[in-house]
Amino acid sequence: MKRPLLHGLRILLALLAVAITGAIAGQSAELSKMKIIFDTDIGGDIDDAWALGFIISHPEFEPLGITITDGNTPARARIACKLLHVTGHDNIPVAVGRKTNNDEAYQFSWAEDFQAKQPITQPAAEFIVETVKRYPGQVTLIATGPLQNVADALRLNPRLGDQLKRVVLMSGCVYGRANNQPAIAEWNVVSSTKDAQVVYGAGLPLTIVPLDSTTHVLLREDERDQVRNHASPLTHSLECLYRLWLDSPGSRMTLHDQLAVAETASPGTFFGKKVTVPLVVDDQGFTRIDPQLGKPTVVCLEPKRDAFMEYYIGQLTAQPR
Repeated sequence: MKRPLLHGLRILLALLAVAITGAIAGQSAELSKMKIIFDTDIGGDIDDAWALGFIISHPEFEPLGITITDGNTPARARIACKLLHVTGHDNIPVAVGRKTNNDEAYQFSWAEDFQAKQPITQPAAEFIVETVKRYPGQVTLIATGPLQNVADALRLNPRLGDQLKRVVLMSGCVYGRANNQPAIAEWNVVSSTKDAQVVYGAGLPLTIVPLDSTTHVLLREDERDQVRNHASPLTHSLECLYRLWLDSPGSRMTLHDQLAVAETASPGTFFGKKVTVPLVVDDQGFTRIDPQLGKPTVVCLEPKRDAFMEYYIGQLTAQPR
């Protein structure tokens, strides 16, 4: 009688060991994921929504929250909430930043009556500060819109940079744009210049993906077809928003924000050159090199377009149909 009992006990212990090992492995995988806060002005240009799609489809990201910046932030937040809801990511909180105008864009209509998921009540800047404090040294902040929320977070906690792992911005224009066009005051900077001055001057662990790189990367129609033909809840939503954004049959998305997400996921992989220069934002909204006043900033240059596009579309089309 003892032998069957002993044999059964051994089987039970073996099964328990397998279960514990699996649980530990699962916990380790979760702990190894990159903790992300994504700050976005979704609903204006189309690249923001497609960048959010990139983030929620990436298996190595743990999105802690989405913060909404610039303009009609409550309306923008509904787009983010709906995109998260239809793709099964209701667990990711959306926090709304300060409203700076009441403007409407065509993409807003996609979510104008949406109520199934609501933003949290905590303001975006407070959410950033408290979340970073909860995970000191672990959070990467990706900001792809005007910098009101990031600046407001720094006003609440001037030492925020000491607690952040990394800050990656789609922001600025340092040397020039595609086709030998000169540098300009980039939208995310010039549209809220004082806030950008706060952010660039704070001494953050800062990397920027500027117009110098992003203007070289436009979506081809065959690449759009790859995404559209996958026909998952995510790609269907992105195609719907793309159609609302189009102002002519020849319009093509410039992948500004997605390049910042790719740099976060795999630093340096999709750029031929990265330089560290002392940058400052002047009163006209230009990002200028200034050895006396500038703060060290990593600037991503020479995008590897085809490698990036293969990687990016692969993430979007890996989602279940």
